Amino acid sequence: MSKGFLWFAQNNDSTDYVDLSIKLAQSIKHHNRENKICVVTDEKSKFQSEHVDVIKVLKQDDSAEHSIKWANEYKAFALSPFTHTVKLEADMLWTTSTDWWWYYLWQHDLIFSVDCRDYRDNVVKDTTYRQLFVKNQLPNIYNGLMYFRKSAKAQEFYQTAEHIVKNWKEVKSKMLIACHDQYPSTDVVFALAYRIMDPTMQHLIDYEWFKFIHHKPAIHNLDRVKYHNQYLYPNRTGDALYLGEKRVSRVWHYHDKELNVRIS
Repeated sequence: MSKGFLWFAQNNDSTDYVDLSIKLAQSIKHHNRENKICVVTDEKSKFQSEHVDVIKVLKQDDSAEHSIKWANEYKAFALSPFTHTVKLEADMLWTTSTDWWWYYLWQHDLIFSVDCRDYRDNVVKDTTYRQLFVKNQLPNIYNGLMYFRKSAKAQEFYQTAEHIVKNWKEVKSKMLIACHDQYPSTDVVFALAYRIMDPTMQHLIDYEWFKFIHHKPAIHNLDRVKYHNQYLYPNRTGDALYLGEKRVSRVWHYHDKELNVRIS
């Protein structure tokens, strides 16, 4: 039974996702025994790292002309070298062992992080950043932490996502209400694909432990604070990461790429 972690790393004009990827890989290797890693990249961003086991270069880059590199994420199923895959985003860090996750994940075809957590470890259902999801009655799922296994159901999900991405202009104008995303946002694409497959969402699995800390002001209830990073002062002390007075003990989606310098 092969299992591992996969994410995409395509640099753009503002962010070096390869650098972020190497640091994420280091953190996974540090905390987990089950730590095989595959990173998917493009010809311009390809790299080598002792911390990444498999590097796959896209044969066709569907986001080559896009400023935001979302359009290849539906290829995760086809590109994953693992039977069981946890899909992530590059701007994340591991802070604890999650080896035990696999005992639960492998029993299912598809699992998402439903909702997220704040820095105090509260489950947050806030939709401040997701009014599009509310208007379109989409599940509040995050592609930044999801699991899939090589199965017919997972394959169908990714094929549905592919159809949405390849027909994005028509989808956003005819299937979605008030969607103005120029490029196919992966969270929106995956939420719509899941809603198509499971309209009543009766089969949506919601594990309370399969959620990440999302470092956005409104998630932390700090949307009235001008500089939430100055308020929380993210920092590393030895092997520990801290946000405010709390030690981070879950997967952290730091989101703000400038934090990469402070936490290195």
